[in-house]
Amino acid sequence: MPTRVHAIIVARPGPSSRAQLLRTLDALTLQTRRPDAVTLVVCGDGTAARESDAIARVVEGIIEARTSTSFAEAVALAKPRVADDAAIWLLAHDTAPHPGALAQLAGALERSPSASIAAPKLVDVDDDRHLVSLGVTMTRWGRSVELAAGELDQNQHDGRDDALGADIRGMLIRAETTGLLLPDPGLGGADEGLDLGVRARLAGGRVTLAPGARVSVSPDGPAALPQGQAPRAYVTRLAQLHRRLAYAPAAVVPLHWLSLLPLALWRTIAHLVAKRPASVFPEWGAALAAMVRFGAVARSRRGIRTNRKASWARIAPLRISRAELRRRLDDGHGSEGGAVSELDFFSGGGAWAVLGALVVSIAAFTTLLAWPAIGGGALLPLRDTVAALWSDARGQ
Repeated sequence: MPTRVHAIIVARPGPSSRAQLLRTLDALTLQTRRPDAVTLVVCGDGTAARESDAIARVVEGIIEARTSTSFAEAVALAKPRVADDAAIWLLAHDTAPHPGALAQLAGALERSPSASIAAPKLVDVDDDRHLVSLGVTMTRWGRSVELAAGELDQNQHDGRDDALGADIRGMLIRAETTGLLLPDPGLGGADEGLDLGVRARLAGGRVTLAPGARVSVSPDGPAALPQGQAPRAYVTRLAQLHRRLAYAPAAVVPLHWLSLLPLALWRTIAHLVAKRPASVFPEWGAALAAMVRFGAVARSRRGIRTNRKASWARIAPLRISRAELRRRLDDGHGSEGGAVSELDFFSGGGAWAVLGALVVSIAAFTTLLAWPAIGGGALLPLRDTVAALWSDARGQ
């Protein structure tokens, strides 16, 4: 008998969110294997959703949450409505699965008894030939790295069926593990699919990729960040630091905690040298936030410790190596694949860095402003007029 599937859709307010939500609901009705129940979590005013007959015909319930609710928190609100014997399908209001997506995901779990999660291939909603995500891994230091993203989809990655994690949008979580594997609210909206994959491995399961299950998404969809949240750089860095504190052995956690501010200082220097001033404030904000989130780290560590059945050695082979990063020309700051990114001189903070340097220079050398000429040492006296300077330059 096929496993029951309960779909959870997280919707956020926006100028086009209603149209996107209706498209997603239409996609669910066109599935060759339809979900048995659909719960909608509206992060914001849910009045329009409650009054819509088109939405009422598809969903079994609507939950209204705060606008700042993260994807993980929204899923937790809907979890009590899910039956114990039902798998959970995680979707967002702009996540439109293709007709055979759920059937492919359910089939992947049936064919792989060791798999706790099945993840689809995410393609661009405006051009389904453009690959958005298919599998996620991480470096030795915990930075998340897409295995396949930003490419023209020619099925070149369809042979891969095993990954450390995946983008959380479209994931199908096996019914037997839904009590153990749900997105971690402590991550703040980033790396949730990667964290689920890590915890699935430690619990004795794994993430299986189902490239035949295609889901159209917005590249920067609502599953990643709550509306009005801080910049993506801040949330991504905070999630990385949170995972570092949650995954570390207990004896090493204090050392990691003490290293957060020195590491932020070192990375600030690296950002400035590499001309990334926009990353400086998110770096310090994430470090300071990670230092005071004792409760979130404790809950994450307790969840891992309670369900852990395997050693961390299962994670190591699935991390990306330094050689592979070099092959990808990946510096971890937007130049993956050798792509040239925009400088963002004004919006990225470059202009403020130049102005700050100007202020420091004036403050440090104020007396130079009053000097009529510069001389001393091996310097020759300078002329008072431009014509005389040119004359000296020509050797006359």
